[in-house]
Amino acid sequence: MIQVSSRQMLDVDSPTTYARGVDVEAGSSIWDYVHLTNCHIGRECMIGAFVEIASGAVIGDRTRIQSHTTICAGVTIGADCFVAHGVVFVSAGDGHQEHAARLSERVSVGSNATILPVTIGAGSVVGAGSVVTGDVPAGVVVAGNPAVVIRELD
Repeated sequence: MIQVSSRQMLDVDSPTTYARGVDVEAGSSIWDYVHLTNCHIGRECMIGAFVEIASGAVIGDRTRIQSHTTICAGVTIGADCFVAHGVVFVSAGDGHQEHAARLSERVSVGSNATILPVTIGAGSVVGAGSVVTGDVPAGVVVAGNPAVVIRELD
């Protein structure tokens, strides 16, 4: 595991970790068996084992990314978010421009969810196994395939 005590640029190529051009803020922990490329990881984050984060992705402060999650190029995840095990972020390109998901602050995503290039509003929750195909407003719970709003949060 890599424990980051002060902001640094990671360039590691070992049998257990590949990290190239990764800007990591102080207090973050990165477990073994990760593949990280040209991304930014905020303060006090936790990146679990078997996570892949692609170029241009931004992970906000105090966010936890659990194991076996794939975050594609350009995804932005806000501060204080939780992304459970096995979540997949999918990007879409039109040949000229890359489109990727944006999670606002305090978003929670359940295990094995699939997130297409959408925006998820602050404080929302995505149910486990959901497939998010459209934008999600702030302060709601969505679930299903495709994910729909099932309730508003107080």
